[in-house]
Amino acid sequence: MATVKDILSIPALRKLKVIGGKQGLNKRVSYVTVLEVPDIVKWLKGNDFLITSLFAFKDSIIEQTKLIDSLADENCSCLAIKIVPYVKELDKSIIERADCRGLVLVEIPVEMTYIEIIVNAMDKILEDRDIDYMIEKYMKDIIFNNYDNYAIMLQRGKLLGFNIQESYTLAITLNINHKTNDKEENILRKTAKSIAKESDTLIKFTYNPVVTMEEKSTILFFASEEKDIENNLKSILELIDKNVKICGLEDVKVGVGSIGEGLECLKKSYFHSLEVLELGKVFNNHNYVYCYVYCYDELKIYSVLEKCLRENGDVIFDKKFDNIDSDLLLTLESFYANNMDVAKCSEDLFIHKNTVRYRLKKVKEITGYDTSIFEHNFNLYLFLLYKKIKG
Repeated sequence: MATVKDILSIPALRKLKVIGGKQGLNKRVSYVTVLEVPDIVKWLKGNDFLITSLFAFKDSIIEQTKLIDSLADENCSCLAIKIVPYVKELDKSIIERADCRGLVLVEIPVEMTYIEIIVNAMDKILEDRDIDYMIEKYMKDIIFNNYDNYAIMLQRGKLLGFNIQESYTLAITLNINHKTNDKEENILRKTAKSIAKESDTLIKFTYNPVVTMEEKSTILFFASEEKDIENNLKSILELIDKNVKICGLEDVKVGVGSIGEGLECLKKSYFHSLEVLELGKVFNNHNYVYCYVYCYDELKIYSVLEKCLRENGDVIFDKKFDNIDSDLLLTLESFYANNMDVAKCSEDLFIHKNTVRYRLKKVKEITGYDTSIFEHNFNLYLFLLYKKIKG
């Protein structure tokens, strides 16, 4: 594992000057972070090599001292400061505080750029880190906006083999649709990794990383051309279906995000894949053999509809709809699920066709909507969707 001393020993970084906290030189470094905001501490991850000009604290020695304490409390390993042009010279009390707290304090020479430090330090860290972990961490930082500098984030990606700005991305999320245990989550993660590896034969790219959040595992597919993803999507979904069968997990849902180019589109695709998992519960059941697949391109129009029903459903459907009991709701659901075929509906519910007709007539008496009229069916179907949304 790389230490502060290891990073300062890199030939290209030997001009970095240790001015305080030398007893912390053997502290581990896991991340290189650049921050120029007052609330620096909340962005730290632990074991950070933090780079800053102290611009946000340049006018207050008291605040600079507090910063040293806060960084030490958050297990920051090193504070590298480009003193010129904002601070000019660190007060002796700041250095003494760093010595007291064991926080390595480093002065960055005027001619050295932040990028030089980041590239060289990250190379050293990557020598000793699990590349899968580093890539997943990088993708999570993009998705959850855990970065301060856009250009540096792109450079960090290139170090890991990803030219994000010139790549198209598609996020596909696998979700176990029930309360899970550690064993199931581990199986899902391994299944996602297997899918990502096998898909290399479909989409030629360096790496298709997997991002895991609790009971969900997301595969990020990268390609240099949008058509490379579009043309292979069906094959990817078949591959997912096959692997879900092999792993033996039940009740797996698959959310397919949007395809887009660049860092911002990566985020969008991830959250679209989660959004359609929720929308799919209400609006669509696209069943592969072993898992349900919901696609953003197919369901995005329903996102607007879902929001409308959630916010205005109580106004659209007045109190008379409260008189539709559970039997009538079940009949309507089956009626529409069977393409408004009374015979199939009766078979589905194990009731006589006349009972189905009686219940549909009852719905008409309560709501004024006749299931033999298209526009009325549209309104009744919206009502069923509204009931599902309300839960």
